[in-house]
Amino acid sequence: MVWLNGEAKPLEGRELREVLAEMGVDLGRVAVLLNEEAYSGQQLPPHVLREGDVVEVVALMQGG
Repeated sequence: MVWLNGEAKPLEGRELREVLAEMGVDLGRVAVLLNEEAYSGQQLPPHVLREGDVVEVVALMQGG
């Protein structure tokens, strides 16, 4: 299982960008934590999901 935003999901063998696109995630407006490493959505490295991976998608918000 892969942990995605706190939920276990059977996503092993899938490319992370592909999974996020299917979820409708706009990579230009998020940060992604991949196994505790932080990336802007646009600079997310290619990564095939493996058993035990932990992914958190964080939406960026503007203050006001």
